[in-house]
Amino acid sequence: MFVRICFVFCALSGLKLVCGAPQKDADSAIVFPGPVQDVSSRYGNDSNVPDKCKNLNFCNIKPKDYPQETFNKMFKGKIKEPIFQPTFVMTDDRQGDYEDMDDCESTISFERLYQVKAGDGKWHTVVQAPDENYLQMVRIETCVETGASCFKEFEGPLEYQTTCKQKLNAWEFLVHNGKSGTITIKVELPVCCACHYKHKPW
Repeated sequence: MFVRICFVFCALSGLKLVCGAPQKDADSAIVFPGPVQDVSSRYGNDSNVPDKCKNLNFCNIKPKDYPQETFNKMFKGKIKEPIFQPTFVMTDDRQGDYEDMDDCESTISFERLYQVKAGDGKWHTVVQAPDENYLQMVRIETCVETGASCFKEFEGPLEYQTTCKQKLNAWEFLVHNGKSGTITIKVELPVCCACHYKHKPW
């Protein structure tokens, strides 16, 4: 009887994944099949994060001990069409129209992330299962020079002071919980480089 109940529960969990992104509630957390690799040492500090990523809160470099096989098995046969995550948490229109000019130089890239640092200051391993149609990719736009002036042609001698500022927005990632399953966390990532203005001090 117990085995039969477990089978039904697992089947229902599989249906949740096929219908879309994992839900936020604790009951929808994904549990890894069989024994899992201990990755608890990756959490809580920068010791296992590449130097390139230590001043950031995200990393697109795949660790040598990344549990790829485990993540692929977790989604095996559950997703028929590619699902691109994470979920963008819309707070306001910070990104704006692609055709709008902000006069702030920026770099844009589309990244498959392997580690992210949440508001708790801890690094988390992002779930990626490319062999099973589950990818978590984001558009990253960063300022080339934060604090630089913008729209200088509109600046008067006693009018406004303009500054380029980095803007962030939240994304929801499915990450390894450091044990035998997953959790969903929110991470703020660079979304655009915007021109701000204020009155010059007299």
